[in-house]
Order: sequence, then structure tokens, then C-alpha cells
Amino acid sequence: MSNTTIQIKEDVRDDLKKIGNMDDDYNSVIKKLIKEHNRNKLVEYSQKIVEERKEEFVDMDEL
Repeated sequence: MSNTTIQIKEDVRDDLKKIGNMDDDYNSVIKKLIKEHNRNKLVEYSQKIVEERKEEFVDMDEL
């Protein structure tokens, strides 16, 4: 797979450095951010489903 170049501001670069570990390159840091974003979207979706269908759930005390 070939590499590409993206333009970012210095402050963003500095923030990316803070997110990564010593051995991380920018690619791995961005992958971590994407993974975290996807987790957050899943949580949001799950919360939406629970809210929309809360009448379908049974209280644990009723089991």
C-alpha cells in the first residue's frame, strides 16, 4: 500500500504526538482515533436503540 501526505497544522501534529506512544507513527495514531470514533458511534447507536425500544426490555427484578 502506498503512502500519502496530508497537510495538518502544527498544533494538530502536536496533539497527535500526545495521543501516540513512543513507538507510534502518525498512521497508527490516526488508526487509534478512528477505532475510538467507531466505538463512540456504536455506543451512541446502542443508546438510541435502547431508548427507542425500552418498552421491549424486562426489568432484572422481574426475572
